[in-house]
Amino acid sequence: MAEHWYSYNDGLDTGKVKDISSENKTGYERDKAASVKTPVTPVRVSVIGAAQPIAYQLLPLLFESCFKNTNLAIVLQDVAAHAQVLEGVKMELDDCSYGELHSVTVTHCVKNAASKADFLVILDPLDNNSHPDRFQLLKSASLLYKDIATSIKGLVKPDAKIVINGYKACLGGMLLKHYGVASDNISVVVTLDEQRMRAKLAKKLMVMPSDISGITVWGNVPVHHVASTAIGTVRNHEGAITGPGSYNKTVVEAVNEETWEFDNVQSRDDRDKIIFEMTGRSPNMASALAIYRHIESLVVGSEKTTMGCLSTGQYNTTPGCVFGFPVSVTDGVVSVREVEEISEKLKEIIDLQDRQLLAEKKVALGECDDIEKALQSVEQSLWTILENPKLKKQLDEKEAERKAKEEAEKKAADIRAKEEAKRKAEEEALKKAEEEAAAAAAAAAAEEEAEEIDYDAD
Repeated sequence: MAEHWYSYNDGLDTGKVKDISSENKTGYERDKAASVKTPVTPVRVSVIGAAQPIAYQLLPLLFESCFKNTNLAIVLQDVAAHAQVLEGVKMELDDCSYGELHSVTVTHCVKNAASKADFLVILDPLDNNSHPDRFQLLKSASLLYKDIATSIKGLVKPDAKIVINGYKACLGGMLLKHYGVASDNISVVVTLDEQRMRAKLAKKLMVMPSDISGITVWGNVPVHHVASTAIGTVRNHEGAITGPGSYNKTVVEAVNEETWEFDNVQSRDDRDKIIFEMTGRSPNMASALAIYRHIESLVVGSEKTTMGCLSTGQYNTTPGCVFGFPVSVTDGVVSVREVEEISEKLKEIIDLQDRQLLAEKKVALGECDDIEKALQSVEQSLWTILENPKLKKQLDEKEAERKAKEEAEKKAADIRAKEEAKRKAEEEALKKAEEEAAAAAAAAAAEEEAEEIDYDAD
């Protein structure tokens, strides 16, 4: 056989045949060892509320992105009523055949989603459309985050990142802490408002959006106000004072119009309504990108961005408050950036935003009797400091609407009370008439019976 295959004669136990046999055996053992796969530990991204359209826009952004060359295990959670939607999203993710996709799991249990999660993304569905009444919105937020906190406390890994997106996301972060979630890695997405402001500024200053940095959301998610340009900078801007491409100037001096941002940039609530009227759907594309950019900063880091995070007293805010700040991110750790100088006006706005969040928390927890007065006082002071006629007009209209609603409810209650009193009176009259008729019938029957007795006696 050796002669047939290798064209020489040799003994089976010596020479080249033995060497070849040994080599083949070594190669076989090497291939066998290589075939034993090393267990893969994927990054687990769990999405709470994954049946919402915004999740459909967000999920594709996670692949071939900041998680590149990382295996991703996606967990989709929503209530059982949305089971079919979740299964459909799972099928589409599988069909995409992303190189990083390790697995997709569907669950209706928040506990299952939170367990072992590296990123727990909470898509808060509450907004002014679902709950036009501010009181009901805050109370619903309390119930929502109490349920989530009850499910995840004690289960979330110490280094897991909890990312919240929504109108009441800052309040949501505070409620999670109130209801027992021990994690300090809670952050709130405010990037949507930051990127909207950069887009508007880029058109105004004729630069690229990437040339603008330092746009900051101070305090609450800016539903009725806008991101701040107070500490923003711009490069590549040609103006009275200019320089090389690396030269930065403040946005304030580049724009040189004190009320420009309030006159030209819609608030989140206004912008969302306009987009909905034009497209028939919420601005999920921009919102999903904002969530991804937030997550990207947590993964790869950022020298200068803005997030809502737990305060430890920075800028004289209340410790434990989840507050929008200018931040930097290193190795997943969010640090509030200290700005050398901020104006007195900005200091007052920060103070009022802090008070607004605390007032919202009290209302949500039922610790405040006069909720309208508490929130109205803070907002009135805030708009006064902003010195913006448009916002003042909106506040006045909102207050007039509230009073009209109260008056209408009072009138409706009076009408209901009168109708109820009338109904009771009619019921009493009918009952009395029936009783009288019954008594008369009984008397007539008794009289008739008496007459029959007298007749029989005769």
